[in-house]
Amino acid sequence: MNWRKSKIGIFAMVLVVILVGSMMRTPITTIPLILGNLAQSLRVAQGSLGILTTLPLVMFMVFSNFASQILKRMGFKRSLLLALAILVLGSALRMVVTMPTMIGGTILIGVAIAYLNVFMPSFVAAYFPQRIGLYTTLYTFSMMMGSAVFNLITAPIVKLTGWWTMLLILTVVPLLALLTWGLIVPHLPEEMDGRVPTPTDKTPTKTVIWQNKRAWCFLLVFGCQSVMMYTFTAWMPSLMAYHHVGSGIIGAIMACFSLIGLPVSVFLPQTLTRVSRQIQVGLILSAGVVGLGAAGMLFVQNTAATWFWLMEALLIGYSVNLFFVFVMTMFAMKTASPYQTAQLSGMSQAGGYLIAALGPVLYGMAFSANPVGSAQNVVYLAIVLVATVAGLAVVKMDQI
Repeated sequence: MNWRKSKIGIFAMVLVVILVGSMMRTPITTIPLILGNLAQSLRVAQGSLGILTTLPLVMFMVFSNFASQILKRMGFKRSLLLALAILVLGSALRMVVTMPTMIGGTILIGVAIAYLNVFMPSFVAAYFPQRIGLYTTLYTFSMMMGSAVFNLITAPIVKLTGWWTMLLILTVVPLLALLTWGLIVPHLPEEMDGRVPTPTDKTPTKTVIWQNKRAWCFLLVFGCQSVMMYTFTAWMPSLMAYHHVGSGIIGAIMACFSLIGLPVSVFLPQTLTRVSRQIQVGLILSAGVVGLGAAGMLFVQNTAATWFWLMEALLIGYSVNLFFVFVMTMFAMKTASPYQTAQLSGMSQAGGYLIAALGPVLYGMAFSANPVGSAQNVVYLAIVLVATVAGLAVVKMDQI
């Protein structure tokens, strides 16, 4: 059966992309919303559970660079099955609420998402080479929608049925993705051969990709947007609470932060595949200018006004999400093969998440010393500038 000519085949592939996309952030971003409940159940201090949000970033950093090798050896079909199986196992392990199982489950989830982060741009390049923009839109939109939806539904569900229900939902969704992918795998061609690259291949080796100066521009864009994203997610609620913003308002503002990425994820990938480089430059500059505006607001943050913090969240959200969707789309557009896409994506995410893992820790130290200090704001401003310059360099190159 040619799945591209089958409505059922297309529907199944779209469903997989949506389900996988929805689980590429949600298992990490939902846990902070029930951290107090977990701490009470485990009878530990809530601060000691910060490791549950840090561990996935460490796993991203460690395992992203190996994902392309797994993809090359196992092929797309078995590699995606493996990643989804690990995600289901980790999610199920967290349902057994003990400290060892929570840590072990979180490690497995981090490994699985590290692989998925690398696999998905290559998956799109391999199975939808003529529609990269559309399917990049689909999974990036699902990532952001999943995070936003879980931000909105967690509190009501916890109130109605208890916090453990959220752990159950976070297990059921990847299980559905695993079952759907398992059902359609027999009907799909293997778009990644098992051949090990030789020195004469055009596909770069692992060593060459790290020595490629152009590839480092992708790493910088990915790393800068990651550190902004995870530092904002980890510390902005605490910063708003320091200024006496109400908890209900904080939750709504964080949901708006997630939602602002949705229109970006819908329009940007296809736009990038169709417009001239001049327009691409304009889009990157818009992210830089908006990000710098948000950085400037942090220098005059002594207010509890809802409009101020909502505007801050929307500006940062636009900047971060534009950089993120841009680089995820460029992984496929600026490479010559799915394997090269995986290598570039793996390198960028391994290095990028190293930067991201440092962000919340260093900001936490600065926050403890002075919550409204200017040092962290100057660093944030510099990060936006680096992301903008690196993004412009990516636009100007034909391929890595």
